[in-house]
Amino acid sequence: MRRGALIAVFCLPAALCALWTVLAGKDVSWDLLNYHYYLPYEWLGDRFALDYFAASGQSYLNPVGYLPFYFMVSAGWHSVLASAALAAVHGINIALLYLIGWQLFAHQPPATRHVLCALASALGAATAIFWATVGTSFLDPLLAVPMLAGLLLLLQGKALPAGVLFGVASALKYSNAIFALAALPLALATPGSRGASRLRAALAYTLGGVAAVAVLAGHWLALMWRELGNPVFPLLNGWFQSSHAPPANMFAGRFAPEDLWAAFAFPFRLIAPDRMLYAEITAPDLRFAPLALAALALPLARRFARSGTALGAPDARVLGFFFAALVLWFFSSANGRYGVMVLLLAGLCLARLAERLLPLPAARIALGVVLVAQIAACTMVSAPRWFIAERWSASWLPFVAAEQGKREPALYLTVETLPMAAVAPFLHPASSFVNLRGQYSIRPDAPRLRALFARHDGRVRAMGRALRLGGDGRPREEMVQAYDTTLVRYGYRIDADACFAILWQPDDDDALSRAANRLARQPDAHAAVLSLGSCALLPARRDPRDVENELRISALFDRIEKACPALFRGQQALTEPLGTEWMRNYPALDARLETHGDRVILDRYLALAYFDFGPLSAWERGEGALPAACRGRR
Repeated sequence: MRRGALIAVFCLPAALCALWTVLAGKDVSWDLLNYHYYLPYEWLGDRFALDYFAASGQSYLNPVGYLPFYFMVSAGWHSVLASAALAAVHGINIALLYLIGWQLFAHQPPATRHVLCALASALGAATAIFWATVGTSFLDPLLAVPMLAGLLLLLQGKALPAGVLFGVASALKYSNAIFALAALPLALATPGSRGASRLRAALAYTLGGVAAVAVLAGHWLALMWRELGNPVFPLLNGWFQSSHAPPANMFAGRFAPEDLWAAFAFPFRLIAPDRMLYAEITAPDLRFAPLALAALALPLARRFARSGTALGAPDARVLGFFFAALVLWFFSSANGRYGVMVLLLAGLCLARLAERLLPLPAARIALGVVLVAQIAACTMVSAPRWFIAERWSASWLPFVAAEQGKREPALYLTVETLPMAAVAPFLHPASSFVNLRGQYSIRPDAPRLRALFARHDGRVRAMGRALRLGGDGRPREEMVQAYDTTLVRYGYRIDADACFAILWQPDDDDALSRAANRLARQPDAHAAVLSLGSCALLPARRDPRDVENELRISALFDRIEKACPALFRGQQALTEPLGTEWMRNYPALDARLETHGDRVILDRYLALAYFDFGPLSAWERGEGALPAACRGRR
């Protein structure tokens, strides 16, 4: 490929992604507000003795991958410039798809080769999952870059640097390890090598990956082992048995298939614009159905083979990697963000199979139709951002805390599922943050929690979006009561007369923000959604009858968990109040075990599925009835 064409291959996608991110609006995702910005702050500030589950379980993920975003934002980069810089890097994925396609379509004349590569890379990028994360703090599009580059190097027989790149992606996001595993057979099948040389290539690939993990994650794994007794805390805690989390192995079960039929139907179910099918957003994908049909038709193509289109060694390697990665991704999580690598390669593989199966003019038309239909489907029903598309402003996180919060250190307790740990850098640096109840719930007698209570004696506060202050300077009374239901278990209640605000105040009056917001069609402001309130806490005594009732319910919940491993899958949780009822929350299952009067129900709230375990009184007598689902794996 000529130098000018190569420059265009990289520059055009970078420019396109930078333009898109401005049009889509500033990303303020749930994950950003929770841990993307907090993790580097926690690590660089050595806050392990100060905070405890500040961002719930995500507090203990490897922070290194988020450092570029953190440095840009904390250094005062304008949000438009920071997002455009990230988008330009994310655009390298499209360029790498083009270069991989250049290997697969080598049998075509140059002009046709360029056209097919352009179609293939466009189809690869035509996924709403990718575009919703372009220019954002999510690691998924960023880490797809080293993995695609590693795949390209493996096609060229360069096992060691490929291993390093897959190791980088795995170190910075542990779920990418499945793609490093899927690429190992490619190292074993290095072009032009045999026998011992293939083993040496596989060893070089493995050593490169291990070295990358050691450099980028070794320090963090050692720190987690020392501080929490589990190097990948809170994952795999069923093996490591850290006392800081339930002794169960967490898994990404939100989108996991229920059976083989669900796996076979998956390419065709993706056509439907259903939310929560394989992502938290609506992201229809029309590419997988024709890809599955093309794969099924491939064996028949040998009878109608045309000169120059037969699959060669590079095709087999890319298609083999794609299939292995697809299977591992699907049965490990089927989470769209975790599978950006698979989603990008899907369009490329579809283009190569279409060119193999159809006459070239027909292949071009068919690919063009799929591309247009996919873009139209995503444009009509997919959101441009994962959670909130906010107005552009000079500061990416324009939080403004009251002077009291910046002047006085305190222990801040949160009880909401979104702890808003991103506000920690905007409060006094000696403050501490604990998410008592969210995805994980912390026992009132937890030693680290007790130590923080003692450290901040008399300076303990609640904080959350539900405590936003009204015109009278107080949070809503019903929110105070809801908070007190949880806080009294820890010995506190809210003092609604001693509150201050942490406001979301976009600084969007500068010329760049105004221009970007005009291009983005003036996205809505979300100050009411993103502002918080904080109130002082007073000592409170819990009713002994409430404690006794909780112990009784906990024993019954334990009995139900053990009696139905098919539904609970070894997950355990803390018993907590739910209004006047009781519940246990299982984040890995997206489920809650709840009492409703004298009945017990497992509510899988995202799947809209309910499992009735019958009366509590029957379980107390040892006569509890199990639902049919407990007799098989769900």
